[in-house]
Amino acid sequence: MSYRELIKKVPRPMYEKLSERLLDALLEAEEGGNVPSSLAKTVLYYAQREQLASDAGLINLLKALTLADLESAVAILEESGLKEAKLALMSAEQ
Repeated sequence: MSYRELIKKVPRPMYEKLSERLLDALLEAEEGGNVPSSLAKTVLYYAQREQLASDAGLINLLKALTLADLESAVAILEESGLKEAKLALMSAEQ
């Protein structure tokens, strides 16, 4: 499953809160060096334009956090009640 399909499972009213949680986790991730500079620049681009809560912003945030800290990404989806998205992410990364 692609990240785009995964984000489609998230209700739009949750986008803002989810983007904040994903960004916080990404900024705290010890393995942030695993995120390619091109992806980090893309996340920064969306952040500067206050577009992290858009489809594209969330896709790139989730992709970056998955590379930096998969466990945090899974935990955030679980805590947000997005069990279907969590299972899709876990199966895609195995």
